[in-house]
Amino acid sequence: MRYRRLAVSCGTVLLVLFFFLPSSRSASPLKTVTFAATNTVWVRQFHIFTDAVSRDAKYGVRFTFVGGPEAIPPFEQIEAVRRGVVDVALLPAAYFVPQLPEADAMKLSPYSPMDERKNGIFAFYRQLMEERLNVVYLGKLAGGVSYHLYLKRPVGKPDLTGLKIRVTPIYEPFVKALGGVGVTTAPGEVYVALERAIVDGFGWPAIGMHEMGWQEVIRYIIEPGFYQTDVCVLMNKKRWESLSSKEQQHISQAMKEAEEESYHISRKIAGQERQLLTLRGIKVIQFQGAQRNFYLDTAYRAGWEKVLAKTPRTGELLKKLMER
Repeated sequence: MRYRRLAVSCGTVLLVLFFFLPSSRSASPLKTVTFAATNTVWVRQFHIFTDAVSRDAKYGVRFTFVGGPEAIPPFEQIEAVRRGVVDVALLPAAYFVPQLPEADAMKLSPYSPMDERKNGIFAFYRQLMEERLNVVYLGKLAGGVSYHLYLKRPVGKPDLTGLKIRVTPIYEPFVKALGGVGVTTAPGEVYVALERAIVDGFGWPAIGMHEMGWQEVIRYIIEPGFYQTDVCVLMNKKRWESLSSKEQQHISQAMKEAEEESYHISRKIAGQERQLLTLRGIKVIQFQGAQRNFYLDTAYRAGWEKVLAKTPRTGELLKKLMER
């Protein structure tokens, strides 16, 4: 009889655990990959989000880092997250433009990530990515950071004729529109390419320069900046749906808070990096008046032409959403 009561008690405990503890799928760590290495500014910003999620033990949400580009090449990470090989990816929009042409417009937004949540841009991309990529768009980190062109020799006007510029798909149309020749290299090859005069300059955001050591091989930076960074946090849709509503709310709230904190931190870092460049004697080429207008108009015209050529209907909708 005593053993029977014990068995009943154990059964009751197991029943309680079954109903009130998270399922094994929900409680298992979220397998995570990042496009950049762990010691970079981008991944440090990502930890603002992951630390905030993990800090509250009552939700039981944890992350297991699979690795960065050494684990899964950046251009393959979107397929890894959409197929559920990993659960979460930190990935700039440029790395999944082939799968979602509309992602190319993310960089063209004049709004902060916080404002994008208010004016419908975030919701538009959220729905689009769920339908077309099988991923949930959680938000954007390191927003508000512009891109710049960095050169070895000066230019007197917005004209890159005769110059070879290291490009990515983000600003290749812009460089070509200014008469420059685009050269594609991996980030790790940029230093040597500049040193050996294979390229005369490159485009890059206003943060992360010093981590790459490129300040040693450039002499000029062009102002104004153009576009803005669009480093997205994406989660496999099925994995998202396996979480409880409270876990989803917790993750969403942590993302919103990290998004804003990261925005202000990134802008501060950009200012600090500019000061360091100035201290090294790197000169600013400041386009003003008509030249400034031409430079920026060319950047955004080239960007939108590329988007609209690939996806006219949704591209036009996005362009309207992004108008000020």
